[in-house]
Amino acid sequence: MRKAPAEIHTLIQKALSGDEGACQRILNLYKGRIFSYIYRMVRNYHDAEDITFDTFIKCFRALATFDTSRPFATWLFTIAHNLTMDHFRKNKIEFEYIDEFHRSGDDLTADYEKKRKLEQIDLVVSQLPPIDRELVILFHKEEYSYQEISEILSIPVTTIKTRLHRARRKLRDLVHKPKE
Repeated sequence: MRKAPAEIHTLIQKALSGDEGACQRILNLYKGRIFSYIYRMVRNYHDAEDITFDTFIKCFRALATFDTSRPFATWLFTIAHNLTMDHFRKNKIEFEYIDEFHRSGDDLTADYEKKRKLEQIDLVVSQLPPIDRELVILFHKEEYSYQEISEILSIPVTTIKTRLHRARRKLRDLVHKPKE
């Protein structure tokens, strides 16, 4: 499991006692990752902003219920996931489940190639149904383990593994699809 920043439990205690600075620090630590995750899911900047805002409102309202024996980020991503799924349901957007890879480079050419490939991967991932896209984002972009994804999505680990395997196949098919 991913280790939380050492200061998060202290910040939570301070936030619970009304310290606005602690709330702001928690927001600053996680808002970028939460917004990125949600934006990749909903593909709309304003909707992503709204859902991110709602995620932190719900987080701070429910902070007293957070189990400090669990990773804070997993709990926060669960809130973001649930609100994103609510958004899909409210807007009658269908969803289902899937996964993807990384590259690296040393010099400018390699960096350019890496950026170009990552943009291509993002384009292909964006063609997946929302839940497939979500698995790819959580596993490859956010680097959550199967267990953490299972906790966030409330789906058994074996189901996550199966769906990620199918997602990889779908992605391979999309990448190797002949251009028309």
